Amino acid sequence: MSILTHLESLAGDVLLRPGERKKVKDAVSKLGARINSYFGGEVIEHFRFGSIIRGTSLPQAFEEEMDVDYLVVFTDRSLSPKTLVRKLMDFADRMYPRSTVYQSSPAVVIALSAVKLELVPAHRTLLGVLHSHRIPNSSATDWIGTKPLGFEQKLVERNKECHHKLKAAIRLTKMWNAENNYVLSSYRLENIAVDTSYPFDSSLRDYFCRLMFDLPELELGEKWRVARLRAGKARLSKALEYEKAGKLEDAEHILDDLFGIE
Repeated sequence: MSILTHLESLAGDVLLRPGERKKVKDAVSKLGARINSYFGGEVIEHFRFGSIIRGTSLPQAFEEEMDVDYLVVFTDRSLSPKTLVRKLMDFADRMYPRSTVYQSSPAVVIALSAVKLELVPAHRTLLGVLHSHRIPNSSATDWIGTKPLGFEQKLVERNKECHHKLKAAIRLTKMWNAENNYVLSSYRLENIAVDTSYPFDSSLRDYFCRLMFDLPELELGEKWRVARLRAGKARLSKALEYEKAGKLEDAEHILDDLFGIE
């Protein structure tokens, strides 16, 4: 089996299954109804954002929980970040009494059986161009501007430019990343994928290899992260060497090792 064929097969494995999509849909539907019931006019809008709607999240087989980023936009712009975080904590404790609830700034996390809801409080910006909303910083002491759906739009356009292969390449790279204890944050990985240049690439093999080899070592800092990235690149290089030599079975074994497949 060629590297391209093997990667295409793996890319199909790292798509969310219909049952998993239903779990997310049901959890989000209940969350939205409870927000409306609990807050009423205090909240002007609320919606999903992040990898779930970008089509780059991994199924539960590769990550223990499916994270759903959810923005909750409050009407009163005078309220401080800490006040809004506390409001969401009170909501989560009241409406999800049987679930584990904790703060992971700037989010309030509700851990369900198979889905982890990450609620981020926000205000709308006034006359914003670069930013459509403000969310708390990591310490919830101040506001930072953001455009929660901006990256989604950027990725959609980039995926089109890349022959609709970039999302699949991202999912494969995130599969390797998860297997290696998250060498990079998932969001950072996706940003690198969008910003990488693919001048002569056309197949999933091309995009995945380009992305893996372009992952930067200099920004990783910790030695174990650098070591795991170097090991991943070395395995991929070896698989390509085997393929070039016509040793397709050896190339497949190296790829399985790269992704932690037994």
